[in-house]
Amino acid sequence: MEIDALTSAYEGNQVVQAICDHMANRDKNQTETKLHRMLTHLENDGFDFKRGEVIGAFRALETAGCGKYVEGRHGWPSRFVWETKSLHVSSVAKGQVSLAPDTSSNDDGDISEDIEFIEHAFVLRPDLPVSFELPADLTEHEASRIAAFIQTLPFGEG
Repeated sequence: MEIDALTSAYEGNQVVQAICDHMANRDKNQTETKLHRMLTHLENDGFDFKRGEVIGAFRALETAGCGKYVEGRHGWPSRFVWETKSLHVSSVAKGQVSLAPDTSSNDDGDISEDIEFIEHAFVLRPDLPVSFELPADLTEHEASRIAAFIQTLPFGEG
């Protein structure tokens, strides 16, 4: 990790600052951060950044040696893979350099970031495609449960 590049990115880029500040408020480290999850977190934190702005911030973090931005392909989501503990990156960016990065495990507090998802598209009607994400390791039992749930959704005959 290049400390000067990271602190410069933090001081000069509002999106990098928002990402680092969000990560600093977490209790545990992450090994990767999905782009769509970070957009949601930043929106919940009161920011209205565009997808391209967050990608640019991830690229700035990549340039600073904090990890690698991976563009989503073939059903895999776009994500930032941390090479350094995410909480350590936040403290270094803010100038609170510690000699030993935090080694606590990663935990999102909701959906685990370790679960890989695949986006599925389905044409429900000729003019109405729908898409959803399901775990890459979806079991037959889980698929049956989802199918049973979907059968409860319609409100009428038709």
